[in-house]
Amino acid sequence: MEKIGKYRIDGVLGSGAMGMVYKAYDVNIARTVALKTVRAELLDGLQEQELVARFKNEAQASGRLVHPNIVSVYDYGETDEVTYIAMEFVDGTPLNAFLVPNVPMDLPACITCMGQLLRALDYAHLRGVVHRDIKPANILITGDAEVKITDFGIAKIESSTLTQVGAVIGTPSYMSPEQFRGESVDGRADIFAAGILLYQMLTGARPFTGAASVVMHQIMNVTPINPSEVQPALNPAFDSVVQKAIAKRADDRYPTALAFLSALNAAHLQQTGGAPLTEEDNERTVLAFQKPAPAAPSAASAPTLAPHATAGATGSALSASTPQWLLDIAPDLQTALSMQIGPMARLLLKNAARDATDVDMLCNRLLPHISSEQGRQQFIASVTALKKKLGLFTVGTTLGSSASLAGVSATQLSQISGGGTHLQLSADMMEAAHQKLVRYIGPIAKVVVKRTAKQTASPAEFYRLLAQQLATEQERQQFLKDVGAL
Repeated sequence: MEKIGKYRIDGVLGSGAMGMVYKAYDVNIARTVALKTVRAELLDGLQEQELVARFKNEAQASGRLVHPNIVSVYDYGETDEVTYIAMEFVDGTPLNAFLVPNVPMDLPACITCMGQLLRALDYAHLRGVVHRDIKPANILITGDAEVKITDFGIAKIESSTLTQVGAVIGTPSYMSPEQFRGESVDGRADIFAAGILLYQMLTGARPFTGAASVVMHQIMNVTPINPSEVQPALNPAFDSVVQKAIAKRADDRYPTALAFLSALNAAHLQQTGGAPLTEEDNERTVLAFQKPAPAAPSAASAPTLAPHATAGATGSALSASTPQWLLDIAPDLQTALSMQIGPMARLLLKNAARDATDVDMLCNRLLPHISSEQGRQQFIASVTALKKKLGLFTVGTTLGSSASLAGVSATQLSQISGGGTHLQLSADMMEAAHQKLVRYIGPIAKVVVKRTAKQTASPAEFYRLLAQQLATEQERQQFLKDVGAL
């Protein structure tokens, strides 16, 4: 199609069982939109009546909500070929693209994402709209880490008769018990789904898994294991927050999304020792929601950890000459480090692993990158547990047992890294690198440059680390040429 109604079709954004989603342009007011359509051949008899009603329901549900974290609906229309909704075009990625199985999300990114989601849900609930299908695929994340809830297609509007009692609608892994029973739902059904999502982000796993019938049984009858038992680095305060959100009885859950958010923020403060989110955490969040470039090939002596689409992703693609102890510990060590410093963990671990002869030498090189004493102690505890798990107590060490790392002073930590932390790259050099890098990776270049400058004071190493963020060897070589490093 070249045109639907008054909208010029500029491309296809996606397709589904009901129809297509197009990138379109409203020539009358010069605005790019996403045009969601229902195919005409699906509209026959009673099915037509129900589908059109549900489609209009989405337009009505979203159309009454004007919130920065909810995709706006602009228009509804029908032609001979299609029925359509024109909505806000969001240049974003579904949240599920950033969720890696068995890998927890960077904690600041998790808290920031949940904060935006819960505020948007509270806004919708106060206006009588319940989404009823909150799941990662219906949450878009923009390049600057802004959350956008989409797809209110099965939303319940309090004044609507479309979603009657007895209708079981939703996505099984995120559905509340009352939805499975076909009962009337309110905002606490969305709170349940948000609790499932929080569990998944904190631990890397959904609390209820399996075939739809298995999931339904679990949701109705099984209390899942606490998040802190899945990820010991989490403060147990998160356990009660999650378990209350996903309580079987709606009356036992948080009464509002803001009450849920308040409890979540309190748990996060217990995790951080009372320290709120900072600008550094905001940078970590933006980095966590960037699609990673493939890792650059490395020399045989330089282990390379395989990237994933989320902070703290584990797994390794190490060279054949890599010692077995590093092969064994690298995935879990990267996860432990990412809990403290976020999505830069992979790159820092890869660099620190060069020529490391044992676990303690490797960890000594990583400790200076953890800004808080509490974070360093948590990382040391994780390393101690990993060494015990893998039987690595007998390897040679730089400072004795891993427990002795706890006594290293901040001054010693800066010396251990060997990075000359008392030196700084010039502001002009950093800005020039930013201007060159932005051509390749966009606005995220500013954060990458700032964080990379904290890792080294050597211009050559600075440029090399930046080049590793690029997708292809051709781009890496061109960038190094652009900055005069070749």
